[in-house]
Amino acid sequence: MDGQLRTPIRILIVDDHEVVRRGLEGILSACDDLEVVGQASSGEEAVSRAETLECDVVLLDLQMRGMHGLEVIPQLLKRGGDTPRVIVLTIHDDDEIVLRAVKSGASGYVMKNASADELIRAIRHVASGGRHFDEVVVKAFLSDEQRARDRDLLTPHELEILRMVAAGATNRQVALHLFLSVETVKSHLEAIYRTLEVSDRAHAVAVAMRKGLLD
Repeated sequence: MDGQLRTPIRILIVDDHEVVRRGLEGILSACDDLEVVGQASSGEEAVSRAETLECDVVLLDLQMRGMHGLEVIPQLLKRGGDTPRVIVLTIHDDDEIVLRAVKSGASGYVMKNASADELIRAIRHVASGGRHFDEVVVKAFLSDEQRARDRDLLTPHELEILRMVAAGATNRQVALHLFLSVETVKSHLEAIYRTLEVSDRAHAVAVAMRKGLLD
């Protein structure tokens, strides 16, 4: 289907709220090149309906009863042949959810507060083989890249020491556990302080937690 725009574009709407489904159908059906061929109120129903309907695009909510939308995406895409392209239409802008949706194979990610025009543009672009992502996706990927860089700030040994400090261990306890001298532990902590640009252990723990280093 990539690069081959079929008219009308056949759409399956997946949302567990009937009012939302009907509202979307009304908006999309007003466009001559768009056709809503079906609706589903759950993830399981979406997978089943997609197997029988020749749909080009699936508009998929994430938070539904039963199968979560993130589980639905690979189910929709695992079939061979002419699989539909998936646009996530959701209220969720959490970085982890955004990244999981995109990495699962979603071709689009649109927030529910988007305008009707933006949603229609997204459907047309995705149906023609493109990708359409809300700015929350860009933010999520930038945050993910920053976290990856942050993870390289400290060595595994330094992270181990900092995790123990975060758990309340004294320098002596850390030294005994890691078979180090207390002076060596102090040297490691001073290196950690320099790297994180802090002056004490409490601040180091706070910064490390904010950067996700202790997860």
